[in-house]
Amino acid sequence: MVIGPRGQTALFLKGWWVGHYMLTRRVVALTLFGLLILPLCAPVAAEWEEDSWLTVIIGPERLELGDEFGCHGMAGSEITVYELEISECRDYLTERINSSKWAVNPISLGIDSDRLDEIDSGAIIAAGFAVVDQQILPLSSEIRNISYNGGSLEKNMQTVEDFQELIDEEVPLINFYWKARDHDVVVRPNSELVSSIESTTAWFTTWGEHASYQATKSNFMLNNSSSDSWLVTFESDPFSTTGVYWDVPITNQFSNINADVVSVNTGDIALDELVIDSPHLQTGWRQENNSLILTLMPGQQVTINFDSSTNPDATQQTCERFNCHPVAITVAGIHTNDLFDWSRRWDDTPMRFTWLVEPREVAQYGWILPTLAVIVALFAPVAIIWLVKNDRRAQQVVAVLDNLDNLKFEEE
Repeated sequence: MVIGPRGQTALFLKGWWVGHYMLTRRVVALTLFGLLILPLCAPVAAEWEEDSWLTVIIGPERLELGDEFGCHGMAGSEITVYELEISECRDYLTERINSSKWAVNPISLGIDSDRLDEIDSGAIIAAGFAVVDQQILPLSSEIRNISYNGGSLEKNMQTVEDFQELIDEEVPLINFYWKARDHDVVVRPNSELVSSIESTTAWFTTWGEHASYQATKSNFMLNNSSSDSWLVTFESDPFSTTGVYWDVPITNQFSNINADVVSVNTGDIALDELVIDSPHLQTGWRQENNSLILTLMPGQQVTINFDSSTNPDATQQTCERFNCHPVAITVAGIHTNDLFDWSRRWDDTPMRFTWLVEPREVAQYGWILPTLAVIVALFAPVAIIWLVKNDRRAQQVVAVLDNLDNLKFEEE
């Protein structure tokens, strides 16, 4: 028994209908899928989000401790000229917080190495910055470069032995960097390295503070008004044509004094007596054997009283670092877009941080996404209802064709 002409026709109609119906369903499915993924390809306007911790609680607390605030750029900025971008970052910072307890203006700038060709030293000076972490061409005596010779505080990056080697080599300034997050990954500090750093007798300072010290240091003026009393004044000379560096305390050492210090007063106020491991920049004095180590602010005058006549041939020299420390240590918080997140591990550390601020980038979508959402919301129910109705119609048609297919005719 074979299928007759009518059966063949029924089979053909059934196959055509089913194929056409399946093709229609694929088209609708692909259309819905395309509408759903189109937002991922839609253009995004990047903007930045303000870090409220700069002005609320954390920022003022870190400033009072002696930390510094500098710039690292403006994430999401639509400005393509880098000189304008760093000026925008400077304005963003100064409108919210002082750069340091010593001054308002920020002078420290972090620069990404892949953007060195976008800026020169003249643009940095014009924006009011004087300390950077990259070498900028053309070179300028008004810009100080600080390299990350200490490496990172991140776990599994640097070792205690690496740090100790820098100490043994008597490197005058050791600079570390810290980043609390790498995209969405929380960064863990190297606890052993941190403990070794914190236990070091050092001047814990910041970029701008250290650079200003180096730019300001000079000898004090000594007036031997009597053999057992000195009048000392710190009259600093102009130190930069740009005038961007801060007025900070400077340490001088008077050797071979041949007497013991009884008191050091500025007016009627006694100057603080320091100890050999005083780690943070401040005015004060201490006696070490036959030497007086004195730290004064520019323009400050003090009276020093001794227990006996002093040596008229006492010599004076400026210490390269505060309190005549053998080494200075700085830490830069790079790409600081959340001050709370970046600083929350460092509440009790003697280390001082230069927070290089960069507002967090926030993706902002324009009118395209809301429009697509409305289209999807309207189109999806309509497409589902249409598919359901056509599915029922297709089942009815297939049933009819199946009945025709069952009609068999015998042909000799």
